[in-house]
Amino acid sequence: MVHRGVNNTAPRAAYYALASNVAVALCQYAAAAYTNSGSALAEAIHSSADCVNQLLLLMGSRAASNRADKQHPLGFGRETYFYALLVALQIFLVGGVASVTVGVVRLLHRSPLEHPYVVIAVLCVSGVIEASALQASIGTIDESRRKAGLWKWFRETGQPQLLLAIGEDVAALGGVLASLVAVVLSVLTGSPVFDACGGIAVGLILMSTAIFSMREIRSLIVGEAAHRHVRQAMHAWLSQRPVVGHVVSLIVLKWADHLVVAIQAELRPHGSADELVRTIDRIGNDLKSAFPLAKWIFFEPKLREHGSHPL
Repeated sequence: MVHRGVNNTAPRAAYYALASNVAVALCQYAAAAYTNSGSALAEAIHSSADCVNQLLLLMGSRAASNRADKQHPLGFGRETYFYALLVALQIFLVGGVASVTVGVVRLLHRSPLEHPYVVIAVLCVSGVIEASALQASIGTIDESRRKAGLWKWFRETGQPQLLLAIGEDVAALGGVLASLVAVVLSVLTGSPVFDACGGIAVGLILMSTAIFSMREIRSLIVGEAAHRHVRQAMHAWLSQRPVVGHVVSLIVLKWADHLVVAIQAELRPHGSADELVRTIDRIGNDLKSAFPLAKWIFFEPKLREHGSHPL
């Protein structure tokens, strides 16, 4: 089973989201100032925070591209985890908490909604832009992974930048829909309470997105194994090698866009140490050809009497 390499899709998704958020934020601030809408203001704050988030993701992508050095022999790929955590925290604090605060203030100091149809028009346009950005970001996911379902991809991906870019787009679209419903209800009832509640709803959506994202990023920082089907495919590949008697242990760890592979296996008897080294080198090279994401491979031959899984 051969797995294709991953291209640098996360920056593309970040650029899509950045362009859409700049356009949407400008429209929403104008609408909030003109109509006195709390929902529009909450959405504008959300879009502004997203612009900063995309810049942070692009900074993380650039930092991760630095070459390995003596202090960081496996490279800087995990820099993306650090920047992704900053983004998730900002989504929670700047986007979520700020939007809830705006909604609560509007709820306590109610003021009538002016020119509501302008807000509705801006939110509809924002929804179209956000939906287009979301579709473009989802399109950067590998087709085979995309067919398995977006939720499954969210739980399994080792690309926090792309996860956050898509998560932000989903939250943005949900926030626009919540704001639109709130404004429409305010128009129908004549009560500004619904508009204020729309701002609170936007904040809660953002906070939920941030909590979910931080949970996934935490798992990656701690050290998360590759997807089960990748581990199973790699185990099957090793077991089918004529020189491999038994795979004792196989650890496949996500490392940014790549994999760190640690193998303990019994090998068939070899006539000399040189032959054993050549066999191990050949297994490593062939494994990289079959699984291009396996950038670092550590192989430890084991004797049967020592062959117990370390976990």
